[in-house]
Amino acid sequence: MRRRGFTLIELLVVIAIIAVLVALLLPAVQQAREAARRSQCKNNLKQLGLALHNYHEQSNMLPLGNIASAEWGWGASWYIRILPQLDQGPVFNKLNFNGTQPGWAWNGDASGGNNGAALSGVRLGVTVCPSSPLKDMRSAGDYNIAHPQYYGIMGATNGNGFTNPSNRLASVGGCCDSQAAAGIVSGGGSFGPLLGVGFKDLVDGTSTVIVVGESSSPIWSAPLAAGGSKTVDVQGVHGILMGSPTLSSVEGCPGCQFDRQFNLTTVRYSPNAQAVINDVANWPGISDNYGVNKPLNSQHTGSINVLLGDGSVKTINDSINMLTLRQLCTRDDGGAVGDF
Repeated sequence: MRRRGFTLIELLVVIAIIAVLVALLLPAVQQAREAARRSQCKNNLKQLGLALHNYHEQSNMLPLGNIASAEWGWGASWYIRILPQLDQGPVFNKLNFNGTQPGWAWNGDASGGNNGAALSGVRLGVTVCPSSPLKDMRSAGDYNIAHPQYYGIMGATNGNGFTNPSNRLASVGGCCDSQAAAGIVSGGGSFGPLLGVGFKDLVDGTSTVIVVGESSSPIWSAPLAAGGSKTVDVQGVHGILMGSPTLSSVEGCPGCQFDRQFNLTTVRYSPNAQAVINDVANWPGISDNYGVNKPLNSQHTGSINVLLGDGSVKTINDSINMLTLRQLCTRDDGGAVGDF
């Protein structure tokens, strides 16, 4: 007796059932994958926090936003100082801080001590959010330099600069206008060029001061109505190496002028703000390689991850009150932030 095969209708029914099951299961699988990526992102920040605490234990302060020996030059970033704490001691020992521009990575410029060559090809997974579409390495001439996706927090501003002290939200460092894309640089946070801050200086409490924030998503090349797309990486080509110019000290700020800041940001905009590159009129402080008010953003739906001074990691919703966010980014404003 011959077995009867499936009819066409039966096959179509089976295919339809499989398609429905896939449609139902795929979002759950995607959500599970994103949850794992978000968890890894938070773990990255915890590892950075541990490295910063170990550095602080040895130096009694957090690393400077830049490291340079000359009167003027591009200093190396705070990331460079914690390389030994990130199990990259051999790489750190190859770096030369006696050059006039130790933060310069491009093509072995002698003034930079050829630090680009020492860092070329060195990947630091702990500095990269796995949800990010941005490149973790970028070319600086002949070298491939790691590009971190977490920024040290210099402080915050409400956009009024230092002309109105009552709006500074920082009683120690204050803010100064910056020439970089009409941005504003603050000295009221945890990091700053030539500004050594210790945990004792986080007088608002280490559990209520953001030390490092996530900036792992592209921003808009132009407004959507003008044909823009969300594709721009705001990190410069020097990546993890570059900090800021030596003279960019914000403490006291007498007659100061500011230039670009790398691996640092002064918080000015809400998390995941739909920022547009080089639009000084509407989005001052944001540029493709020298903005000082780079937005905190991520590919995590509706939120970003941040590292607090006590080493804990917190998820901040996009809807956070901006006053609360500014207070969290300022070490000594005295504001009571409550739950956030």
